[in-house]
Amino acid sequence: MELRRADLGKHPLWYSNQGWRARIGIVYPGAGFHHIGDFHKLAPKGVAVGAAAVPRHKDESAEAMMHLDEKVVETAKILAASQPDVIGWICTAGSFMKGKGHDERLVKEMEAATRVPCTTTSTAMMAAFRQLGIKKLSMCTPYPNPVNDIEKKFLEDNGFRVVKCEGLDLVDNNILAHLPPSVLYRLAKAVDTPESDGVFISCTGIDALDVIEALEQDLGKPVVTSNQAAYWMCFKLAGIGEPIQGYGRLMREPRYRTAEERERRLAAV
Repeated sequence: MELRRADLGKHPLWYSNQGWRARIGIVYPGAGFHHIGDFHKLAPKGVAVGAAAVPRHKDESAEAMMHLDEKVVETAKILAASQPDVIGWICTAGSFMKGKGHDERLVKEMEAATRVPCTTTSTAMMAAFRQLGIKKLSMCTPYPNPVNDIEKKFLEDNGFRVVKCEGLDLVDNNILAHLPPSVLYRLAKAVDTPESDGVFISCTGIDALDVIEALEQDLGKPVVTSNQAAYWMCFKLAGIGEPIQGYGRLMREPRYRTAEERERRLAAV
C-alpha cells in the first residue's frame, strides 16, 4: 500500500508506536487468556495484536464446540475496522469440528468480509505439519473422546495419519485453562511413538507453548502446538520472516511471503 502524507490523519496506526511493523488481529473464543498471552511471548518487536472474542459455552463437549464458529465472520469484520494486516481465528476445534474443508470455507468467508488475509488454527496446524515434514503424528489434547475422534478424522481426511491419540477428557474450560505445563509435557511424552514424525498438542486454550522446546530436545522430533502454529501462520501472512527462538523448530523456520503473493490472494476474494 502506498503511503502518502495526506493519508496519515486518516490512518493513525501507520505512525503509531504499536504495530509499526505489523498488526495481527485475532478472533478467539471468549474467556480464554492464553491466546493473547502466547502472542506476546512469540511476537517480535514492532508486531502488535488486536483481539475480539466470540461467545463460548462453558463446556468443551462436542455439541458445544459445533457452535464455536457461528460469530467468527461477523467478529472478524468488526475487528477489520482497526486495519490489521492479518486476521486469525485462534481456535482449533472451532475450525475442524465441521469436517474437511470447513477451515478453508471460513478463511474465504472471513477474507471476503474483511478484505484482509486470514487464517484459522486448523489451516495453520496443517501448514505447519507440511513445513516440518510431519505426515504421521502423535496427538494429545485436553478434549473428551468424541471431539478427539472428530479431530482425528479431520486430519486423516486431509492426508495425515494419527498414529496415537490421547485426551484428558475435560469438558470444563476453567479446568482446561489452568492445566499446569507439567501435565501437558508428560502427556505429550506419553503419546509419542517411534512411528510418529512429530507430536501435536491440540487446543489454543491451554498453556502449552513453554513445553515445546524441552519436548523437542527430549523426543528428538518436532512438536507443534495450536497457538504456535496459528501465530506462525499469522506472522507469515504479515511478512514477518525472522526466526523466533525458544519455542520450537517451527518458529525458527524462515517465513517468507512476497507482496505479490498477498495481492494475488486478495484479488481472488
